[in-house]
Amino acid sequence: DTLQSGLVLGRSCSVTEDEKVSTVKELVSERLNIPANQQRLLYKGKALSDEHRLSDYAIGPEAKLNLVIRPVGERTGAPGMAGSSSSSSSSTEAGVWQTLSTILARHFSPADAAKVHEQLIKDYERSLRQLSLDDIERLAGRLLHPDDGNMDTSYMD
Repeated sequence: DTLQSGLVLGRSCSVTEDEKVSTVKELVSERLNIPANQQRLLYKGKALSDEHRLSDYAIGPEAKLNLVIRPVGERTGAPGMAGSSSSSSSSTEAGVWQTLSTILARHFSPADAAKVHEQLIKDYERSLRQLSLDDIERLAGRLLHPDDGNMDTSYMD
């Protein structure tokens, strides 16, 4: 028996139920040139652990997995780890995404919540890439000097 695991943009590969999640990530890495440590595989909205086999999650034939790509430098620890004593921005960001994921799970099916979550991350990352150096300078000035009422806030619209 093989599984048809739907990945990024409808691309797929066949794997057996006995394969480990880490093996699936390696296949994705080979086919899509996305490093395994930047991948997060989801099935019905639940993150899959590298050391488990697909059968451990009752993933059967024709199952579709969702792939979320972590930005370079984001922590690869388990979601929710941001509640620890670490104050790094990546763990704070991971905490925000985990909180958002929890909220989405209350209002959508697991598959839809995963799709919305993934799209929000893509939109957020696209917005960050579109910031100019001038935008960043104005934002930094606003954050460093919040009492200065003469700051240009047009970038915040």
